[in-house]
Formats: sequence, C-alpha cells, structure tokens
Amino acid sequence: MPHLRAHPLAFAVALALAGGATAATAAAPDRNAYFGDLHLHTSLSFDAFTMKTRTLPDDSYRYAKGEEIEYFGQKFKRKAPLDFLAVTDHSEFLGVFRKLADPKGTHVGSDAFKALNDPSLEPGWKLLHEFFIEGKGKKKDSEHLSDSTIRSNWQVVVDAAEKHNQPGKFTTFVAYEWTSMPDSQNLHRNIIFRGKPPQRPFSSVDSERPEDLWAYLDKNRKEGIDALAINHNANVSNGLMFDYKDSDGKPISREYAESRVRNEPLTEVTQHKGTSETHPSLSPNDEFAGYENYEKLLATTRQGKIDGSYARQAYARGLEIAAKTGANPYKFGLVGATDFHSGISSTEEDRFAGAFGGADNNPKQVLGGTESFVGDSPVVFSAAGLTGVWAEKNTREAIFDALKRKEVFATSGNRTRVRLFAGWDLPKDLTKQKDWARVAYDKGVPMGADLPESTAGKTPRFAVQAIKDPNAANLDRIQIVKVWHKDGKSGEKVFDVAWSGKRSIDAGTGKLKEVGNTVDVKTATYRNSIGATELATVWEDPEFDAKASATYYARVLEIPTPRWSTYWAVKNKLPLSTKVPATIQERAWTSPVFYKAG
Repeated sequence: MPHLRAHPLAFAVALALAGGATAATAAAPDRNAYFGDLHLHTSLSFDAFTMKTRTLPDDSYRYAKGEEIEYFGQKFKRKAPLDFLAVTDHSEFLGVFRKLADPKGTHVGSDAFKALNDPSLEPGWKLLHEFFIEGKGKKKDSEHLSDSTIRSNWQVVVDAAEKHNQPGKFTTFVAYEWTSMPDSQNLHRNIIFRGKPPQRPFSSVDSERPEDLWAYLDKNRKEGIDALAINHNANVSNGLMFDYKDSDGKPISREYAESRVRNEPLTEVTQHKGTSETHPSLSPNDEFAGYENYEKLLATTRQGKIDGSYARQAYARGLEIAAKTGANPYKFGLVGATDFHSGISSTEEDRFAGAFGGADNNPKQVLGGTESFVGDSPVVFSAAGLTGVWAEKNTREAIFDALKRKEVFATSGNRTRVRLFAGWDLPKDLTKQKDWARVAYDKGVPMGADLPESTAGKTPRFAVQAIKDPNAANLDRIQIVKVWHKDGKSGEKVFDVAWSGKRSIDAGTGKLKEVGNTVDVKTATYRNSIGATELATVWEDPEFDAKASATYYARVLEIPTPRWSTYWAVKNKLPLSTKVPATIQERAWTSPVFYKAG
C-alpha cells in the first residue's frame, strides 16, 4: 500500500519554504516552487471603493512581501511572505470612484460624491449598480471613460508594479480584470502581462465577448505585448463558462477552441467566492466534492446553473468537443487566488482580514449570517486561495512561462507544495530516489503537459509528491482524479493513492477511512498529532484504456482545521456561524496531465 514516505530532506525543505520558496532547490532540481496571488483588488476598483476599502496597489505589494498593513483599524501580517503578486483592479471605471469621492476634486457636492462619502454602504452600492449593472456610466462620451482618465489611472497600476518588482526576490505583474457580467452571469477574466503592458486595458465596455478579448490579446502579441487570460468563478457563470456553445449560441468550433486555449491556458479553481472544481450533484461519488461551494449569481440571491460551471465537468466536455472538432477548448491548468476586495492577500485562516471592506468591520453582522449588499452573508465566502508555480527562478519571465505551460497548481490558501509527473517508463520506486524530480523530467512530463501516445501496450505511471506548509496542518491524503471520454461517453473517478497512517481502503465501499479530527472549536485550535508532513508515491492507472482520451490531476487534502469564521467567533467571543461548517480540510489541486487516444 503506497502511503507515507519519510524523505530525509522533506521536512527540512518544508521548513526552508517558510522563509521563501527559493530555498527549495534541494528537493526541486531545475525548478522551484513559488507561491503568489494573481487576483486582488484595491480601492482603484469601483466595487472595492464602494465597500470603503482605501488600500492602493502599493499597500498590496508591501503586505505580500511580508510587511504589516493596517486594515480598518487592525494590523495584519502574513506568517510567510508571498513570492509574487498581481494586483488586478477592474479595468471598467478604473480609479473613477476614488476621483468622484475626492474632497479636493471637481465632483465635490455631486450626488456621486455624497453617495461614496456616506458612512453607510448602501448609497455607494446603489451608485455602483447604476454605473456598472445598468450601464449609466458606460456612455462612450462619458468623462469617466475618456482616454486620459483611463490612461492616467492605468499608469498608477503600472508604476506600482514596476516599483515593487525585484527580480530573483519578489515578482510583480502588471495586470487587470476584464469584468464581463451579462445579467449577473460571471464571465470575468484576469489579464496577466509578461512584461511590457499596453497603453490602456481592454475592458468589457469595449466588448463583453470573450472572443473579442482573445482577439485583442492575439493582436497585442503580434506587437510584442504578451499576456494570458485566467477565467474565474465559473461556479457563478450560470453554466456559460464551460458551455458547449460560443457567445453567439453556435456550437464551439475548432477555431474557437484553438483561440481559447491559446489565450486562456488557466482556470482559477478556488477563491473567496467559492471553489469551481466540482459540485456534489456532478460528482456524487466524490465525498470531498462539497468543499466551499458557492452557487448564487454575483450580487444577487439567484441560484446559478450548475451544468457548465465546474472545471472537472469542463475537462470531460473538452474531450467531447475535441473528438468532434479536433481541438479541446477546455485544456486548462489550475490556479488559485483571492479576489479579495481588501487589497491584502490574507489567505491564512487564522489571519484572515476579510474581503469586503467596511463589512469586515462588523464581525457580529458577518458571523450572524445577515444578507448584505453583496447578495449574501460574507460568512459564506472563503479565505482562499493561492497559486503555486514550478519555475527556474523568481522573475516575471520565468513565472509567466510556467503559467503558460501550465506547470502550476492551486491551493485553498496554504503553501502546500505538490508535484505531479506522468510517463510510460517511470520507475516504480521513483519517488524514493534522491533526485527523483530530475529523473521524472527526463523520463516523463510534468503537470500541464501532454502524455505522449502509448507504445507497446504500456500503462501510464504517475509520480506525485506533496509537502505540507510548515505553518499549517499535516496532510491527510493525495488523490488522483481521472476524467475520460470514449465512444461519445464520459466518466470520472477519484483514486486515493497515498495517505498518512495505517489506514486502508474499505473493500466494500472503496473508500479510505477518515484521517480523524483534532480540532477544538471552542478554542479554535488543532493538533498536528495526525497526518503526515510529506506524502509521495508512484501510481499506475489500474483502469487505463489506450482508446479513451483522459485528463488526470492530483488533489491533496490536509487534516481538518478551524475555518476562518471559527477563528473570528472565538476571537470576538461570538457564537459559531450556523451557515457554514466550523472546520474545513484545506487542499491543493495540480494542473492535469493530458492523454489523447491515438
């Protein structure tokens, strides 16, 4: 039974990671693990400003680098700094609400000025709705959309990123969010630039169609401006994010598929507005499918459509579409991010600062489950997540290239380090070898890559390793999730491949026994007396069919720990929320390895 392997370097490497991923070279030959956030909003975003957030990109970068930042009268600091950060303020009305509320500006005394400076949140939220949802501020001749306004505020974003970029130590990306939201259906994308940015961003005011965004990225690339798009919150897209149809309602074509995968190689699988891996109704045999699900459409009480809104189902749909058109539009890697509207990436559950500006200043209201201006109680939202990349060094170019080749993984907020390789000739004892990752690169392919066509009737092997975040909980298990398609039919299965302790898989149910639970919810504490510091194994697919195209990714679970809402309740001497679980199992997801049947 493959389970815990006590690598002599494992925990030493994990401890080194606490001070920065650059120390991890011993267990990561050729490439190192770096952690960061690719989705964060400051007061330059109209919605964040409406929520009374006043942080700027400069604050965001300082916090990510490990500095202490004040947020609504409290001071916050990460246990471990991040390695990279992209501030992604909305390109729509970028910086405009700050200008409208400026007491020294030209709008003093206006209705907008009064609404945004009102001590309560509702007037500003109404203004936001009028500006963005109803479109009253989207007139082409509006001063708020003038070229000079957009360019000047965009320069604030660019300047902050350039100021804090420190090649080899801390990486920043010039970035923004394209916020297409027809009828509250989320089609948002974050745009990450490799280096030189354009003079102004392309926003949903220019077009709400993803196809037009991709055409814009293609045009920029020909002019030497490289970038990629990352879609997010598929879970609240009402089934549009991973549809069978394009924006015109036509079946997805080969051209559409190739354009999408060329420009949009990644999906944000987890963040504070929910996890988009899968849903219990789509994966009824997956006992961990119900993690931090959120289903309401943005800023509404409307339930979103489940079908077409989750990544695992999209992997199956992509294989189906590829079988018909020859191209897979949903051949994406997985990343995590925060999407916090606080300006600070506080993903550690016990140091979570909140994500909704002024709403975070009232723990009693937050934990009490009162519906707010965001369409739901803030307590149901998550303290997630982060992106991990495997790159040669901590620079824009190296990290961007890792994102583009999909050698990346997502976590729900901790710095769990995970690797996945696949190959036809990987040694069965590979992960026991000292330089196993180097061998894996030589004999196989890493996450995000294509598995070459099978030869001589071989079965693929998968080498996987996970090392715990030294500041977080021990590990419960590693699973391999397989999605396949053959003869017009698709399927999925979750395999437990490595786990802690002396547990075994029940022959009757096929399930692994639970790891246990050491959480004391009364004190919001837990003990690392169960679980493992590292898990690693080589797994061979026992149900491999060379004639069935398949997508494989790894999922790592930690032992149970208190949810952020439990930490808040104990800290503020308030009752536990009845709307959310008191504990969670933090996790990580690798990008897949893709197999195409010959």
